[in-house]
Amino acid sequence: MVKMEMKTSSSIFAAMLTGLLLLMVSARASTPHVWYVTSPDYGQTFAYGSEQSRAWGVRGTDRHLALYLNYTNDPFVDRNNPRQYDNFVFNFPQITFGRDGHTFYYHTPKGRLAPVASRRPGFLGIEEIKLLDTSNLLIKKPHGYVTVMLEIWG
Repeated sequence: MVKMEMKTSSSIFAAMLTGLLLLMVSARASTPHVWYVTSPDYGQTFAYGSEQSRAWGVRGTDRHLALYLNYTNDPFVDRNNPRQYDNFVFNFPQITFGRDGHTFYYHTPKGRLAPVASRRPGFLGIEEIKLLDTSNLLIKKPHGYVTVMLEIWG
């Protein structure tokens, strides 16, 4: 009777282990690929300043995606250090406006189109460009050196 219980528990353990292995393999196969697209533009701003505003736009004859960033030296403004502004444009020439007139796409190395952002009417009908759920904006600003990168899942 004891041998039968041990055999049953070992077969249950083997079945659980096999199921876990299959689950891990299927999860890995369904994981989307991630591309990191860094803007070729860099900037230098106030090391301890703050971001004032950001806006997405369309630039160039190829109609690529661009990010407009504005920084200020707030909260370090006083009588001796007046408020100052730094304005930057970060271009993403690898991400272009699609033929549909609403979506920006990243052209992957294998030729696939990955959607990144869309242009839609916003408040009062003014066109706005917003990142889709498939992408994320990363801004690195160590010691005031600004680098902008898009993370795209496809």
